[in-house]
Amino acid sequence: MASSSRKRRKLLLRSLHLFGLDHLDPIILASLADESPLLLIGKHGTAKSELLNRIAEALKLRHRHYNASLIAFDDLLGFPVPNQERTALTYLRTEGDLWDAESVLLDEISRCRIDLQNKLFPIIHERRVQGIELEKLVYRWSAMNPPGDDSEEDRLESYRGSEPLDIALADRFAFVVQMPDWNTQSADDQHRIILAGNDPPTEAVSQKLRRLVETGQRLIPEVRRQIDDRTAAYVRTVVKLLGDAG
Repeated sequence: MASSSRKRRKLLLRSLHLFGLDHLDPIILASLADESPLLLIGKHGTAKSELLNRIAEALKLRHRHYNASLIAFDDLLGFPVPNQERTALTYLRTEGDLWDAESVLLDEISRCRIDLQNKLFPIIHERRVQGIELEKLVYRWSAMNPPGDDSEEDRLESYRGSEPLDIALADRFAFVVQMPDWNTQSADDQHRIILAGNDPPTEAVSQKLRRLVETGQRLIPEVRRQIDDRTAAYVRTVVKLLGDAG
């Protein structure tokens, strides 16, 4: 029975033709059920963007995918103009703006300017922009390469344009996931990636993923009631130990 359960769990990302990521199934599903911000960190080519875009496609979300290193803030909102009464600003809408989005992927977030990161902060943390609630936005996702390393020995292997996130922004991602790279994949998974890695999710997979997310959302309140006291004790202990360790 346990083996059968493990097999079912492993089908989540595999069913989206994302191979070698079986161990991430529970984390990705938890982030979807909890609707909390998710950050993927990994080398180029580790399917960070592909994973998030395929999930959006499978869940049939109104999805926006922005390269945070290239966009201007107006790209998210439209061009600001005074309203007819000239008492406030309104925005000239575009097809690619954020107002009606249900999910957003802010890609390459570690490569964008700090002033833009500050403007993205309330989108990720509060689902707000310029103080206005983004009523339809549910999922806030980001992806980045590992921060660059200027040490001589790692210079050739590092991403020198990828900077560490501001600590307050990084802290707003409830789920921070390290993506495995090609060299850590099994030969079988490498084979599957080559043969089927570009196939889109089917309608059956979409329905299954939606059911899993809905089931998780129904279970969350009960799980929280069961573990609240233990969770609080665990967090207090871990925070103290981290503080003691500096």
